[in-house]
Amino acid sequence: MPDGAVAVAPVAEICSDLIRFDTTNPGGTERKAAEYVAALLSGMGLEPQVIEAEPGRTNVVARIEGAESGLPALLVQGHLDTVPADAAAWSRHPLSGDIADGCVWGRGAVDMKNAVAMTLAAVGGALAGGRRPRRDLVLAFLADEETGGKLGAGHLVTEHPDLFEGCGAAIGEVGGFNVPVPSAAAPLFAVSVADKGLRWYEVVEKGVAGHGSMLPDDNPIPRLAETTLRLVSSAQPYTITEPMRLLASRVAGRPVTDPGEVADVLANQTGPFGRMFAAGIRTTVNVTRIGAGYKENVIPGEAWARFDCRYVPGHEDGVDEQLTSAAGSGTEVSLLRRSPSVLSDHESEWFGLLTEALRQVSPGCEVAPFVFSGGTDNKWFRTLGMETYGFTPMLLPAGYDYPAMFHGVDERVPVDSLEFGVRVMERLISL
Repeated sequence: MPDGAVAVAPVAEICSDLIRFDTTNPGGTERKAAEYVAALLSGMGLEPQVIEAEPGRTNVVARIEGAESGLPALLVQGHLDTVPADAAAWSRHPLSGDIADGCVWGRGAVDMKNAVAMTLAAVGGALAGGRRPRRDLVLAFLADEETGGKLGAGHLVTEHPDLFEGCGAAIGEVGGFNVPVPSAAAPLFAVSVADKGLRWYEVVEKGVAGHGSMLPDDNPIPRLAETTLRLVSSAQPYTITEPMRLLASRVAGRPVTDPGEVADVLANQTGPFGRMFAAGIRTTVNVTRIGAGYKENVIPGEAWARFDCRYVPGHEDGVDEQLTSAAGSGTEVSLLRRSPSVLSDHESEWFGLLTEALRQVSPGCEVAPFVFSGGTDNKWFRTLGMETYGFTPMLLPAGYDYPAMFHGVDERVPVDSLEFGVRVMERLISL
């Protein structure tokens, strides 16, 4: 136990405190939240490093020496920033951090100040009790994940890779939650082994500007509407990876191999997770922004739309061709941003350790891998050769719509789920 280590506050209190810091991205900074985290780590007897890529965009990293120096280290990472929230749409203020009705309320309660709080509570409790982790443990609390991570994980990986020396694996969001399977005798937990890749596009239709009172020579807006409908409605084939086949089989309680049946099980037998799991087995194309014109009586000379495309690991080839061919020869299509997919081994020793940690707290539970439909900071740490997993362990109550909490209104996390996660994290760092 480091000299001077003291016990930390309960996990719900830490989560509540973190939510009260406005770390909106874009618009805010992570500095105050990072200072709070650094102070907690210092109180545990650790020596956190505070690193900024830009003023206010603050990252905190600390290393705890393990009892067995020959083992590969484990990185536990989580981001401090959140997406914006419209307070007028919420029943409680998104920065309130209220603890009420058995939950902690506010923006970041599940994405992902909950995981930061669980990590701090678990590590703090272990050190205060004189329990060192078995292996070196690197803790990273990061800026800027919600806009790509360049000022957070990207900056650390590029400019300070030595901080992660010896790390064989990293855990972060999203995974480690239980999937509702009514017929199961014990919980089924899903651990992410992959993030889908990202490609953002802008599609532009050119036309002829003119007066809004006249017959249009070439109004680009109707053509953009047709192009948009064609792009988002084009059928995408199933791309069934082995992790998703295993997850479907665990949900069904029997082997499931047919792609259509895998899709049916994941979409229709997993409760609120159906839309997320269904997106993990195909490329998705969603229109997210659209614009044209500057005045009601002016026909615009161009109209544009932006598309968020996510592809299953190993299947990036063809996404660009698909967008270009579906858009048409006269349409301008340009790539705005690309982020790679990541895929880790679901049969590795690391996955086995995550499974063991869950089973020590929830005896008899099943654990299955899955492909996360979105992207996380795992993509950055993967470049250093680590295996990366989505692991924010929580036992969720029946009726709680966990996927809806991500970037949603009235985001909240059950206190019991946070406390479960602390117990699992305590087991994990001892393995």
